[in-house]
Amino acid sequence: MELFEWSGAGLDGSSDVWYWKLASNGIFTTKKLSRLIDDELLLDNKPRIETLKNNLVPGKLEVFIWRTIKKRLPTRIELDKRGIDLNSVRCPIYDDDVETLDHSLFFCRDAFDVWIRVYKWWGFNSIPLSNVNEAFRGNSNLPMSYLGNKMWQAIEWTTAYLIWNNRNKKVFSNTCWSGPVALMEIQLKSFEWISARVKNLELDWLQWITNLSMPYNVLIFVFVKF
Repeated sequence: MELFEWSGAGLDGSSDVWYWKLASNGIFTTKKLSRLIDDELLLDNKPRIETLKNNLVPGKLEVFIWRTIKKRLPTRIELDKRGIDLNSVRCPIYDDDVETLDHSLFFCRDAFDVWIRVYKWWGFNSIPLSNVNEAFRGNSNLPMSYLGNKMWQAIEWTTAYLIWNNRNKKVFSNTCWSGPVALMEIQLKSFEWISARVKNLELDWLQWITNLSMPYNVLIFVFVKF
């Protein structure tokens, strides 16, 4: 199926004008393509694969989340399902359970310790989730605004992304990632990515890492639509 067609000269006299057939105005955008994929127009009736968006983080995190939802991260159980011969499908770090996506990103002892620290940082007394996919949606029972929930989702994505990266370092390079160091890295990366993308809200670094009543009290009254 050809998705673009050449129409010759444009209305303004320009040449080599190409039109995207799947948009009524002929203009290609990644947003429109994502919607078409979500609506299964390009998937030949395959099961719907949700595409989550959050413009407070780099695009690589959106790709990572999409790969996770589609079960494309190479955990041992997923590799085994694809016919790759492994000595074991159990957790390569502690050998205490089958290494599913939920185990690797959430329930492995190292990962769970990181989530506990992140949730305490944001004022949760416990982790109210049963799997990582729930965390990807950024929903919380805290009274936050639209922007606050977007920020919380960005932090959860950052947490999962860094847990996966450091899981690989530990498995392949035997590099340790302690809980306090993990939390600091998550705070630093999320602060860097979010503050660079929210132009009308200045975040203070010291408040960001020590007093998260600041996001609750402030963001409840900040309503920014992206």
